[in-house]
Amino acid sequence: MDKFITSKKQNLAENLSEGFINEQEIHQKELEDNENIQQNDNNEGGHDNNEAQNNLEERENINDQPNYIPTNIFDPSQWKTIDIKLRDLLVENGPIRVDDLNFPIDKNSRHFSTTHYIRKLPNGEKHDRKWLVYSKDLDKVFCFCCKLFNSKSNTNQLANGGTKDWKNISSILKNHETTNEHITNMNTWIDLELRLLKNKTIDRNVQEQIKKEKDHWKKVLLRIIAVVKNLGKNNLAF
Repeated sequence: MDKFITSKKQNLAENLSEGFINEQEIHQKELEDNENIQQNDNNEGGHDNNEAQNNLEERENINDQPNYIPTNIFDPSQWKTIDIKLRDLLVENGPIRVDDLNFPIDKNSRHFSTTHYIRKLPNGEKHDRKWLVYSKDLDKVFCFCCKLFNSKSNTNQLANGGTKDWKNISSILKNHETTNEHITNMNTWIDLELRLLKNKTIDRNVQEQIKKEKDHWKKVLLRIIAVVKNLGKNNLAF
């Protein structure tokens, strides 16, 4: 029987061994098989595929959302963990002040006042305390730069948990703005703000280097693929 009847697989193997197979016919046969398989998958599991696609899109949407941004980015009470991205974002936007607010009154009938945003010098000059921010959630005030660039050794309330000692707030602010740590943090804040405005941050330079490295190896990979395809097409040894 084998002398008179042969299977398609056997014919294909014989043709391959003898070198008479038509490459175009094989490619066409593969395309037809792939189309049949795809049609069967769409008919049998269309609903499952749509549901899986929807779930995938939902996961992608969740992953696209940055996880370092708090609910209210401008309230210091939400700055639990300050990473580089959050710090740069806050510095770019700057401290946001609350002016048109009825500040809550404590048990001693005292409350925060916007007059504390201005520092009055003995010679009559007035300076804006840009670093002073009020937390609406906690009813406390914080130092913007000391909160962002706080060191472990800094135990000042304005740099950590904030303060609501409205009775002594004037002296607290005066003492804080003359400390070495506050002055250092102010300089660091101004320096980072200028570098962000000029787009010359260290992070940006690192990202540019990473991008150049990725582009280089992507081109190398394309060359390797081209060599492999050329050797395979011409049946050449590696």
